[in-house]
Amino acid sequence: GTAQPRQAGGAAVRGGAQRAPVHGRSSGTSVARGAAASRQGAARRPAQGGRNGAAGHSSAPGYGTSARRRRKKNTGKTAAKVLLCIVLVLGLAFGGIYWYVGSIFNTGEMGSLAPPESGADALVPDELSGTMNILVLGIDYSTEDAVKRDPIGQTDMILYVRVNGSDHTMTMLQIPRDTLVGEIGGSAGKINGIFANSADKENRVNTLAQYITKVFGLPIDDYVTIDMDSLREIVDVFGGIEVYVPVTMEYDGSRLEQGWRVLMGAECEFFLRQRKDTSATPRGDIDRLANQQYFYSALFRRVRTATVGDIIKLTPVVQKYINTSLNFMELVQLGMSVLSIPSENIIIGRLPVARGELYNGQDVMVCAKAETAEFLNEYFRPADDPLAAQQIGTPDWGTRSEVIGAEVRRMGEVDAVGGSDANAPADAQQAAQQANAASVQQPAA
Repeated sequence: GTAQPRQAGGAAVRGGAQRAPVHGRSSGTSVARGAAASRQGAARRPAQGGRNGAAGHSSAPGYGTSARRRRKKNTGKTAAKVLLCIVLVLGLAFGGIYWYVGSIFNTGEMGSLAPPESGADALVPDELSGTMNILVLGIDYSTEDAVKRDPIGQTDMILYVRVNGSDHTMTMLQIPRDTLVGEIGGSAGKINGIFANSADKENRVNTLAQYITKVFGLPIDDYVTIDMDSLREIVDVFGGIEVYVPVTMEYDGSRLEQGWRVLMGAECEFFLRQRKDTSATPRGDIDRLANQQYFYSALFRRVRTATVGDIIKLTPVVQKYINTSLNFMELVQLGMSVLSIPSENIIIGRLPVARGELYNGQDVMVCAKAETAEFLNEYFRPADDPLAAQQIGTPDWGTRSEVIGAEVRRMGEVDAVGGSDANAPADAQQAAQQANAASVQQPAA
C-alpha cells in the first residue's frame, strides 16, 4: 500500500512529558492531575539519557553518544555493503549485456587489415590520421543458378567512407564494380574480382584494401562487409523504407513506378540491382550507383528514427549478415558520430570513369585519371598535398566513350530531388525548399 507519513514529534510525546491538564474542570482535580503528571514526567526523564534509563547518568555530558555513534557506524557499513552489492549486480548485468551484444557481431571473420604495402603509405598525408576511414563492401553470393550460392562472392558494392568527427562531415566514394584493375581482378580484370581472386584466402578484404590505398592514396582503417541478401531482411524489419524512385523501371516481370514509394525488401533489392533496363538505366552500372544514392539517403533518414524495438529486431540480421573489423564500442561510437552529422554535411560522389575497350571479352570501365585526381584533391586530400594524375596507379586502357564525371552531390540535395512531390516526406520537402531558396540570386546591395 501507500506509505503513511510519519507523525512529527511522535517520539518526543512518547519519551517526554505528558500533555498539560485540560482547563475548565475543578481546581482540585486539575492540581491533582498536574502533580501526577509532574511525578510521571520526573520519573520518565532519566530514560532520555540512555537506553538503560539510569537516572544517575542522565545529566552526564555526552552520555549515549558512543552508542549512537556505534549505531550510525553499523548503519553506514550496512548501507555501504548494500550499495556495493547493487553496483556489483549492475556491473555484472551491464557487463553481460555488453558481452552478449558484442559477441553477436562477426568481428574480423573476413580477416585483418595489414599496414600499407611499401611505398603505398607515401600517398597518404599525415593530416588524415585524425579521421576514420572505412571500406564498406556489399558481397553478392548469387550465381546464375538461383538455388546455389557462390561460397566466396564478389564485391558488387564498393563504398569508401571517411568520417571526420571533429568537423561533423562524412564523405563517400562509390567505386564502380566494373572498374578495370588488370590481372589482380582475375580473368575479367575488374575491381569486384580482387576479393574473390585474392591469393591470401584468409584476408581477402585486405587485398582489396591494399589495392585501393596503393592506387588512390586513400587510407583504410577498418572494414564492414554486408551480405547483399541482407537488404531484404533489413528493409522488412523497418516495415519498408520510403524511397524516391527517379524513373519508372521494369525488368523480367518486376516494375517500379517513378515517384515516392514505400519499398519492401524485395522491391528495394530490385531497385538497387537494376542496371539492365536500357530505358531506365541506359548507363548500366553508373545509373545503378545513382539509384543507390537515393537508397542511402532513405536508409539514413529511417535509421535516425529507429526505435529500441527496431534495434532489437535488427540484431539477428546483423549477426547473420554483417562482418566488421570494428569492435562493439567502436561501432557504437561510429554510429553516434554518423547520426550526429547533418544531411548537408554528407557528400557522395563516384569515381570518374569512361567505358573501356573489351578486356578479355568483358565490358570494363576505365578510371579517368585526370578527373579522378581533381575529385580526390577536392574532397579527400589536404589542399597542400594534392595528388597528381600520374600517381594514380590503375592500368591504362583504351576507351570508347566520354568521361562520366563524379557527379558529386550532398545528401541534402539527394533528399531534395522529388521533394516538390505532394507525396514526399516532410524532410524531403524541407530540403527541396532550402535548395530552391539557395538557388535564388540575391540582388546586389
